[in-house]
Amino acid sequence: SLIFTDPPYDRKSLELFDGLGEFAAAKLCDGGSLICYVGHIQIPDALESLRHHLRYWWTICCLHSGGASLMKEYGVRVGWKAVLWFVKNTRDNKEDIVSDVMSGGREKSHHDWQQAQPEAEYWIDHLCPPDGIVCDPFLGGGTTAAAAIKLSRKWVAFEKDHDQAVIAMQRC
Repeated sequence: SLIFTDPPYDRKSLELFDGLGEFAAAKLCDGGSLICYVGHIQIPDALESLRHHLRYWWTICCLHSGGASLMKEYGVRVGWKAVLWFVKNTRDNKEDIVSDVMSGGREKSHHDWQQAQPEAEYWIDHLCPPDGIVCDPFLGGGTTAAAAIKLSRKWVAFEKDHDQAVIAMQRC
């Protein structure tokens, strides 16, 4: 029903988006959603890659908590990050109105790039029915899995770094 994930933000990781889109198109049910954090420099390429496989639905603003980050190499003080929303065919339930601005606070206890669990909980609650499955192909610190467990949703996740997978599984 839902793929909720946070791939790496570096330029080298741009190659991951085509595979993510292909995976999402093959595994999501009709009406299912892909919610994907992206770095600002990744937005154009991520949009292009994912559009080959899924329908663009919306861009969500995730406000940074605790102030803005300085990106000296771009001359920008960044106060938000983009979260892209794609769907397989069309959104399943348009009557469940969601916000396109979120901020769950700052959590870094299980991974250096960890996102806040309330953000995952919000989207899982709204986009994954109680009998649905949540998937995170970039598990990292286990935020998506922990949120799915809290909301009594089935989940599946992948993490290529063995040590990080152990940390995430201890959380879950």
